[in-house]
Amino acid sequence: MCNARPAGLYFAVHDPLGSQKDIGVQSNPAARSVRLFYDHPLPDMGKAGNSFASSGQAVWQLLRGDWYDAARIYREWALREARWYPRSGKRTPTWMRELPVWALASGEARDVVPAVQEFARYLGVPTAVHWYNWHQIPFDNDYPHYFPVREGFAEGVEQLHKAGVFVMPYINGRLWDTRDRGIEDFQFSAVAKPAATKDEKGEPYVESYGSREEDGSPVRLAVMCPSTSLWQDKVREIVGRLFGEYKVHAVYIDQVAAAAPVLCFDASHGHPLGGGHWWNEGYWRMLEGIRAGMPADRALTTECNAEPFLAWFDGYLTWHWQYEGQVPVFPAVYSQAVLMFGRAYRGGDTKDLALRMKAAQQLVFGEQIGWIDPGVVREEENARFLKQIVLLRWRYRRFFTEGEMARPPQLEGNIPTVRADWQWAGEWWVSAPALYTGAWQLPAERQMVLFFVNVGDVPVRTTFRFNPSDYGIRARRIGLVERRGGDNGGEGRALPAPFVRTLEVAPRQAIVWEVSWVRE
Repeated sequence: MCNARPAGLYFAVHDPLGSQKDIGVQSNPAARSVRLFYDHPLPDMGKAGNSFASSGQAVWQLLRGDWYDAARIYREWALREARWYPRSGKRTPTWMRELPVWALASGEARDVVPAVQEFARYLGVPTAVHWYNWHQIPFDNDYPHYFPVREGFAEGVEQLHKAGVFVMPYINGRLWDTRDRGIEDFQFSAVAKPAATKDEKGEPYVESYGSREEDGSPVRLAVMCPSTSLWQDKVREIVGRLFGEYKVHAVYIDQVAAAAPVLCFDASHGHPLGGGHWWNEGYWRMLEGIRAGMPADRALTTECNAEPFLAWFDGYLTWHWQYEGQVPVFPAVYSQAVLMFGRAYRGGDTKDLALRMKAAQQLVFGEQIGWIDPGVVREEENARFLKQIVLLRWRYRRFFTEGEMARPPQLEGNIPTVRADWQWAGEWWVSAPALYTGAWQLPAERQMVLFFVNVGDVPVRTTFRFNPSDYGIRARRIGLVERRGGDNGGEGRALPAPFVRTLEVAPRQAIVWEVSWVRE
């Protein structure tokens, strides 16, 4: 019940510009104390006579509740003050907002196109594909020289569009190869180096990701400074060619919301040296320029979910949400603001169970399902479960695109635990209750859906106490329609509020409650 919720502490920095910072937690069991802090790299660090004033405010308060209640506090602030919250200007196309599922493909059109067409036919709903290695250069090598494209790419995009599939190719939004034509320094030193980020000694920051040059040496990629016009223009040029010449429907600009800012000390770039919020503002200008020139029915996405960029991206690839015990704080804060899609579906002896766990969690977290090998449709059991989840995401799409996350149902009873290797970094074991739950509502329309998804191989019997006050509902009677496994039919009834219901969920089955009420 609401009055039985635990006490908690809310601690955050409400920083409308998203300045670079690290959060820290230090415990001292002997002193029975915990130290919570934020560490800010200062702008213009090292300059004589420098001073600093935070662009945000550290806040804390006691609360009665859990992570969901803390998320609501932050959501209220973000809606009011965060510079990145999309109040106007961004117009995500309808196809992107409603899209229920993503395929993941790589390589030649002759391999990608038939596999994705088969995937889309089986699911029978609008589908998108994230297409890697559509270019002739190797992956993580010779960036940013993506053109010319592989043979058949343009024709493949057209064929997929005719099949109802939306195409999104990959590019990188941060890196320029220091040897950008095989083992030759083609344009890096002559063109790119002045716009690369520099350390305090004036040397470019470089990164390596396992890719190799022709001679076997590591590919060394320079991190470009987003505040420079050279890099802003280069990314805008690449995206513009993909939209204009190849008619793709979206472009994925890798790493922007994934990689931390670097402390650039190149004074010629015109930004404060070191820390601050200039990194965000550089990308904001870049993305505003791209969006101003792109067709209205196209979309932009990026990797991971750093919040300062969501006003300029239509979707975030949340493939890294791979941890045991994770809760959907980000969707609870930013539902309606940005679309989330994608988990890394990988192999291992327990890959089938891991697939069910990830797909179910994607549904209840409000994500678009998949980012998965299209060949999954040839795996009968996995295909059947995936299709059930995808059709639910499609059927209830308005709750995810126009609604907001409500408090997930808390269940009573002996719910079995499942455990699978999610293969995030080698072996990566994740345990969770077999029954995944979620709730999404359209408050103005007095409608809500509750999801109960059993990913295990045994039936689950549980009890749920529905308290309308947990959802801001003021009504004495609740309309309830229960649907099982994606069935169109469902038994409807009116129940007094609050009420207690027992659920029996079959193995690998989803149950949906459609809840409605009349305000009293």
